[in-house]
Amino acid sequence: MPIVYLLRHAQSSANVSGILAGQDNSVELSKYGLKQADNLVNTIEMIKPTKIFSSPLLRCIQTIDPYIQSRRKIKTLTDSDLIEMDYGQWSGRKLSALQKEKNWKKVQKNPAQFTFPKGESFINLHARVRKFQVKLYGEKGPILVVSHGDVIKMFLASVAGLELNSFQKFVIEPGSISAISIEKSTSKIISTNNLNFAPIKQLSIKDSLGGGNTLSRKFFGAIK
Repeated sequence: MPIVYLLRHAQSSANVSGILAGQDNSVELSKYGLKQADNLVNTIEMIKPTKIFSSPLLRCIQTIDPYIQSRRKIKTLTDSDLIEMDYGQWSGRKLSALQKEKNWKKVQKNPAQFTFPKGESFINLHARVRKFQVKLYGEKGPILVVSHGDVIKMFLASVAGLELNSFQKFVIEPGSISAISIEKSTSKIISTNNLNFAPIKQLSIKDSLGGGNTLSRKFFGAIK
């Protein structure tokens, strides 16, 4: 049962400006985001991924690039199924302005019934996330997936078996890591939105009983 780590790209200029970036490939990391990317090198080194999948958008590539430069032999693949949602005519607009749109509440509470004007539906986003999830069946972990907020939220909702309308219940910060175990027969959420990350040991059946114990002790040597 491979462990899959879902990394949201580091802070972008659009995050700082409060703009819905969508699939705009010109959006870069902010100065703080670039520092986050540098700091993630040690974190990813602890994970020791056997393979990395990434959204093709620049802000995701910039997030993983410092690690790739230090570990040139790692296999890295871009996958269009991991790209941010196509927000259509909402893309490039301030979130503060979008909150005044009549469809804002529908996006938050009933996304399954919404398609962005000249953009993508949440049903389509869910379908491509599920498509990518199936690609991971049989992979040997650990695997690192670098993507975007709504994509990762949809991924977690899918793994948890939640209905599409529940995916907005997750919060995923820039530069955060969520961890799941994934297999065709059973998948589990281990942690979400982790900004103070520690690697997870391989899961076994005993980890699902009594609450589980997945943290590797060697990273908490001072705790008795």
